[in-house]
Amino acid sequence: MAPEVGEKPEVGSNKVPVKDTKGWAIRLLPLLRLLAFFATVSAMIVMALNKQTKTLVVATIGSTPVKATLTARFQHTPAFVFFVVANGMASLHNLLMLMLEFTGHKFDFKGVRFLMMAILDMMTVGVVSGGASAALFMGELARNGNSHARWNKICDKFDTFCEHGNGALIASFLALLLLTIITTISIIKLQNLHYSINHSVLP
Repeated sequence: MAPEVGEKPEVGSNKVPVKDTKGWAIRLLPLLRLLAFFATVSAMIVMALNKQTKTLVVATIGSTPVKATLTARFQHTPAFVFFVVANGMASLHNLLMLMLEFTGHKFDFKGVRFLMMAILDMMTVGVVSGGASAALFMGELARNGNSHARWNKICDKFDTFCEHGNGALIASFLALLLLTIITTISIIKLQNLHYSINHSVLP
């Protein structure tokens, strides 16, 4: 077939057109990572500073109430401790990935940077998902208790503690959604790079 008028065929070249790996994903990823960073940092700080002290009546001797001052802290629940650690690790991960987004291309070798970022993104999604799920389970237990195990609810007494915990959970699940989108884009970038390498034919 003859070339159309105005078309300039490239003589001596049989290269297959490849997909652009530096399109919309490259521009969108830093913004998503920044939002995820703020979400995980917020979740970590809110839960780490979550504390409430109240004086409660724990018994009655005759007509005299016996009071005790109790404090609810995130350190009292291993699930909440894991939640803080998981979101802290995710925050550090996103910070490092942001640095790689802008400087890592100088040290990249055949897509190794993209592969490393995709693997670390998937690992971070797993860590944050585990931390948020564990904290959500304990939050449900604190709100409603468990009558079969005779575990009393505490949110009727430590309402501020539970409200702050809910806020941290919302921020963490928002970060989890963003991290899932970031991981998907990272995999697409890696797939496009693999396509580019394997379908580029030298003349």
